[in-house]
Amino acid sequence: MICDKSLYGNYRTRKFTDIWPDVESFVQDYKNVGIPAIVDDTKINTLYYLLYARYGNSSIANSDETQFKYKVFSTIYQYGPTWARRSQIQDTLRSMDEKTILEGTRAINNHAYNPQQAPSTDTDEMLQYINEQATTKYKKSTLDGYALLWAVLRDDVTEIFLRHFREHFLTVVEPQIPLWYITEISGESIVDNDNGPNFAI
Repeated sequence: MICDKSLYGNYRTRKFTDIWPDVESFVQDYKNVGIPAIVDDTKINTLYYLLYARYGNSSIANSDETQFKYKVFSTIYQYGPTWARRSQIQDTLRSMDEKTILEGTRAINNHAYNPQQAPSTDTDEMLQYINEQATTKYKKSTLDGYALLWAVLRDDVTEIFLRHFREHFLTVVEPQIPLWYITEISGESIVDNDNGPNFAI
């Protein structure tokens, strides 16, 4: 299908926004394409606007638009649940207060004298009672706490997820139209150009 003419030339395939001009059409296809919809409504709505922002004016890399849709929704099926969970964890980390950031691990050592039963050597079950307990609580320094938080927040999980959709769109910057045709008429070659006049060769 040939797109309408524009100031910047034309491509033989339509753009992302031509196929899904609004979030409603995107969600409707997502829920009815046949691939299980395993990302919740809030995240799929957000994903549409993220894809719109990144690929909205990009021409698709398929002449078969149905196959393009299956590729997009397959990508969501493969990587979407991990993205949704990681972004949720990232939001939690971003909202942590300083007290939680600086909190360290805690070691608890229990000791029981003369227990009624002897644990076997291959079990990890706890004894039913204790006589003594020793607790060690660690606290991170301010620098260590924020350095650890910086490390886990360094990469945005959404950027990594959106890169998986890049292969579904054309990466060349030169439009695919006009197409040139050479036709033999009365022994002369005529170059046929849909976007301009014919020139005799």
